Amino acid sequence: MCRRPFSANGRRGSAKNAGHQGGAVQVRAESDKGHSRTEIEVSLRRLFARLLGLPADQVPLDVSFVELGADSLLLVEATEVISDNLGIDVPFRDMLDAHADIASLAGRVAELGGRAPDASAAAEDRDTAARRLEPLPTAPEHVAVLPEAPPPSEGSEDSSLEREVIGLQIELMRRQLELLRSRRQPSSQDDYWKPPTAAPEPPGGREGAAEALGPHRPIEPYSGRSLAPDQLQHVKELVTSLESRMGGSKRLAARQRTVHADSRMSAGFHALWKEIVYPITADRASGSRFTDVDGNEFVDISMDFGVNLFGHAPPDIQEAISAQLAKGTPLAPFNTSVGPVSELMTELTGLPRVAFQNSGTEAVMVAIRAARAATGRKKIVIFSASYHGTFDGVLARGSADPALPPGTAVPLTRGTPPSMAQDVIVADFAQPSALDLIAANAAGIAAVLVEPIQSRTPQVQPFAWLRDLRALTSDLGIALIFDEVITGFRLHPGGVQALSGVRADLAAYGKVIGGGLPIGAVCGSERFMAPVDGGLWTYGDDSWPSAGTMAFAGTFSKHPLAMAAAHAALRRIRDESPRLQDELDRRTGALQTSVNSALERDHIPLRVERAGSLFRFSFGRGFGFPDLFFHHLLHLGVYVWEGRNCYLSTAHTDEDVTFIVDAVRTAVEEMSAQGFIRTDDGASGE
Repeated sequence: MCRRPFSANGRRGSAKNAGHQGGAVQVRAESDKGHSRTEIEVSLRRLFARLLGLPADQVPLDVSFVELGADSLLLVEATEVISDNLGIDVPFRDMLDAHADIASLAGRVAELGGRAPDASAAAEDRDTAARRLEPLPTAPEHVAVLPEAPPPSEGSEDSSLEREVIGLQIELMRRQLELLRSRRQPSSQDDYWKPPTAAPEPPGGREGAAEALGPHRPIEPYSGRSLAPDQLQHVKELVTSLESRMGGSKRLAARQRTVHADSRMSAGFHALWKEIVYPITADRASGSRFTDVDGNEFVDISMDFGVNLFGHAPPDIQEAISAQLAKGTPLAPFNTSVGPVSELMTELTGLPRVAFQNSGTEAVMVAIRAARAATGRKKIVIFSASYHGTFDGVLARGSADPALPPGTAVPLTRGTPPSMAQDVIVADFAQPSALDLIAANAAGIAAVLVEPIQSRTPQVQPFAWLRDLRALTSDLGIALIFDEVITGFRLHPGGVQALSGVRADLAAYGKVIGGGLPIGAVCGSERFMAPVDGGLWTYGDDSWPSAGTMAFAGTFSKHPLAMAAAHAALRRIRDESPRLQDELDRRTGALQTSVNSALERDHIPLRVERAGSLFRFSFGRGFGFPDLFFHHLLHLGVYVWEGRNCYLSTAHTDEDVTFIVDAVRTAVEEMSAQGFIRTDDGASGE
């Protein structure tokens, strides 16, 4: 795809326009209430210390939540905690833009009538304080409405669009004000929050009514700050250009929506770019690129969610699939690839036995069931900001209720009943406090499930902490489960187990091992794999499968095509490692260095963070509308899926890396020119 500018007149925004808040309605608290902003900052600092797994004194006031390692899931949780415990609604998107750090968020809370916690909280020890937030009052009745935006300039052909979008923004803010005014005004502090006098409610009881969201962020159609007229024009030109060039994908999405429900059909929805909210539909793919149904070619850095370690349609895997297709795809009999694939899995992972499933989600589900069956215990421990697929048993988050015990879990998403979270404990990732929490609840814990490198913060690689976790779980007879669905084989032929020097009891895999076809796998020690089939036994003696068994089945597990593809992929991983991973690491490191060096030089609050060939774009304070950045990349010929994890494959070349780096620079330049980015030195970005 050629890099065609979408702006017809080449206008550049100004610093004055960048700060324009035309049409916005702002809520202002009365200035004589005497509330202490400093104490509110202390209260919020405790909250984010708990969510981020950091000591409170290590959480700065003026560094953005994104820079501190918060992703959209964590920020959604923060808004829920603030709403549940403090009675103040701060939109999720405001934490990415208008109130992106503790200092500015505290100012917003103060504007809404926030009251600081009482002085007794200061005497609490750090761990207790990190779990505590005193409630804040709701917004005052008296608010000030700023004047509406000035009309667009004379002769503007887009004045109707500007009026329409600004009108939507004004209407949204008016609705928010109505909601704030309609809140019940409590008569005393005690009405805000009363600890239960009887036994605590079960997990999900009080909080069950609160909005809980899954791994994808919520749909907020009018989120973010207001835009100046030049910014609205910029967005319109981008939308118009993308829509004109990718209309085939849009038509397919519109046709499918009535019959096909999929979260990605609405992912990243925003009223400002509603007309380009649709998945790009591919027509063909090869190597590092794919071509959509309109004939546009993209450099793909999503690589099918990390599946395609060798790029799209690698010839050896294609040949293996074709050969199996020619022989048929019987499901009930075992196929001839099962044994060789099993041997390769155990050789590479260092774990002696393996069972196959259809996805990483299923692999996690089986690993947890096996751990519970082997230990006879019920509870599992997961960690803040982790992602383990969409099995109800792991869709949990830490409760915001300070009256409940540390680690208490509640459902993460609508549709998951509170009972599914009752046997889950949520601990802070990579923190010593997690080890204390596990030790305190050891008698009931069957397994600790951990992403050893969390995909949303790939730069955090806590190998020493993982070794401490391994020692503790071994001492307590608890199964340690590594979720290596994303990291497995990509970072090292032995995964993070090999990188960290930690041998897990069970490890879940998926993605790259399937060579592009659906697959999941659990590898583990004999003790923890025995519940799958009753344990080892041999012919010609009196041995028998004597271990207690659990339910384990799957019509399409070990599908002949998936096994054929896995055999080809795993052989290549075995034969080409570690040279394969070293080359991927070198190329991704070059991308990271090139992007970060250029952006640091220009003080742009955007960085690339990575672990091996897994990387993410990390947005800092002052980078407005990150989704708009990815639409710019798409316009420039670089594809990133809505979940925003990025990957390089062995098919990516140094030329591809240069193309990606140039696209990032161009996208940033175009957004800076219109005032969407405030640079780290306070400049407008021009």
